[in-house]
Amino acid sequence: MSSNGSFIALMLILAAPPVLAADSPAADPPLLHGNIRLVESVPVETVLDLPDLPDARDVWPVLIAGARSTLDIEVFYISADPAAPDALDVVLAEVAAAAERGVRVRLLTDAGFYRTYPQWVDEIGALPGAESRLLDARAAWGGVQHAKFFVVDGRAAFVGSQNWDWRSLDHIHELGVRIDGPEPARAILSIFEWDWALAGDEAPPRGAPVNAGPWRMSVRGRGEVLMSLAASPPAGLPAGIPHDEPLLVDLIDGAQRELRLHLLSYNPSDREGRYYETLENALRRAAARGVQVRIILSNWSKRKYMQPYAKSLAVLDNVEVRFTDIPPWSSGFVSFARVEHPKYLVKDGDAAWLGTANWGRSYFHTSRNLSFFFAGEAVAADMARFFDNSWNSPYAETVDPGKDYTPPRREE
Repeated sequence: MSSNGSFIALMLILAAPPVLAADSPAADPPLLHGNIRLVESVPVETVLDLPDLPDARDVWPVLIAGARSTLDIEVFYISADPAAPDALDVVLAEVAAAAERGVRVRLLTDAGFYRTYPQWVDEIGALPGAESRLLDARAAWGGVQHAKFFVVDGRAAFVGSQNWDWRSLDHIHELGVRIDGPEPARAILSIFEWDWALAGDEAPPRGAPVNAGPWRMSVRGRGEVLMSLAASPPAGLPAGIPHDEPLLVDLIDGAQRELRLHLLSYNPSDREGRYYETLENALRRAAARGVQVRIILSNWSKRKYMQPYAKSLAVLDNVEVRFTDIPPWSSGFVSFARVEHPKYLVKDGDAAWLGTANWGRSYFHTSRNLSFFFAGEAVAADMARFFDNSWNSPYAETVDPGKDYTPPRREE
């Protein structure tokens, strides 16, 4: 089956009535594959918190503390605050404690960003029984290792927009998902193993195609959904893992009423000036057929070269775009922070995408990123609440196509 067909099949499975066995009042429901829960990160001193969603700063240490045999971490980079203790220090202490109790720790980060942030990569690699490797995604595919995930004991995992950066836990608005279930965890681990081999100049693992879902998952206290894994780039996928970009287009093309899209920035033009039309055209098709499209972008999209793209969507019928300006921290300026950084889309309140990729061609074609696709209201409803909380916040302003915006200060 093609990758496009896999998501369509997922949706049909969810929508179909239960199949009954002959001469039986009801067949057993499909097996539950585990539990999932959305996990947020909220800038301190803001009104963006959803009290019923756990915070990554609390979830990560607990997950890592539960490791008994293996802890596999694949992140863009690692950056703790050199000036003061922070939430990431707690996470890193749990990684060290895991290694001390005999857990095999493997860390994989982007080779390019290692030049900027080498300290914790080296320190984790020096822990007893631990090993760190650098993935040169630019040499392999032409991009970066941009995914952010970790897998515990091959049974639980976390995937989300949160970098392993102290700012991501306390000064940036983020969204991820905690996954408890061996089958999805093993699928995520297959991507780690592929990248681990690549970083070690080893042949990629061979074997039967990976089961990438759909899995039937329980959303703690909110019902059940079907969940599938996809990833990018297409040149670096284990057998069985579909490319995420076509599935995202399918999701948008299936919208009948509304789309909510929440991103750091919007720039469908690459470094060479080439226009990346795939996802933008899908949004435009949706608006043209009457779907109400709402988009939240951080104020980083106020940069001069990005403004025209946000405005070109804002002028369309059925589209509204809002910038958000999260206020500074009372204790001082924080570089590359106080910003929206999630990557997700909600369709009609009944399906959703959550990933690690920004919406640019390189993120889907030359860089490592992960995506989850959800069919079912339980996750979509929580994502919609997360979206509406920012959309209706005092930090949001509707984009005026005729206005020239001043970009924010991003670094000291």
